[in-house]
Amino acid sequence: IQLINEIEILRALKTKGVLNLKEVYETEDSIYLVTDFVHNITLKKMLKAASSPFSASKTKNYMQQLLQVLAELASKKIVHRNLKPSSILIEDSHHIRIINFGLATFINSPKANVGISGSPGYIGPEILNCHHENRVYDDKVDVFSAGCIFFEMLLGYPLFKGSKTSEISFSNKDFKYSELVQLVRKELNNAKFNSTKFGLDLLLKLLHNDPKQRLSSEEALGDVYFESQESFASSNESTPRNY
Repeated sequence: IQLINEIEILRALKTKGVLNLKEVYETEDSIYLVTDFVHNITLKKMLKAASSPFSASKTKNYMQQLLQVLAELASKKIVHRNLKPSSILIEDSHHIRIINFGLATFINSPKANVGISGSPGYIGPEILNCHHENRVYDDKVDVFSAGCIFFEMLLGYPLFKGSKTSEISFSNKDFKYSELVQLVRKELNNAKFNSTKFGLDLLLKLLHNDPKQRLSSEEALGDVYFESQESFASSNESTPRNY
């Protein structure tokens, strides 16, 4: 069922930043998908191999591309629902490609708000709480996932930690925005570059636990972070608002 769903979604997508579906071949017992061929590495492998946070320019480049793809998905009323570093391919040219659309759905589909979908450590709170509070969710769940990925690139470690999947799941579900704000305040004091300061400011806008207050992917692309330069920060230079 997931494979059929993925085929349906990929056929609706012909956009830069997604591993495009070329052909589908079916035999008696198998279905074969023919996609673009790219030399790549997953973002997960890059993060694992890194001994420190990504450079400011690399983080900004990948994040901007990611949000551009999410904005395109949102314009087609598609939500990925399983966005994580292993779902992002980085080509040799440093262009990104999003894969793993097996859990994706059209927002207006009856399947859109059924059950918990996603990978522990990257799931939006409205998905985790949908059973308890009868919530519905939309493309902003992907924005939250993108925020978790942004956190990892910007700070060099995952937002939700744990040695086991169950621990990561608990941390993800127990997410408290107020604790994130406190952590960001601390990181703001240590930030050496203005772009990092603006990045931390954007991070809070992407990870708000209330989707109504969370930026959309389109709104995020207009954030000052993507206009900021890599100049050194000082007390006399403009910085993001205080929290």
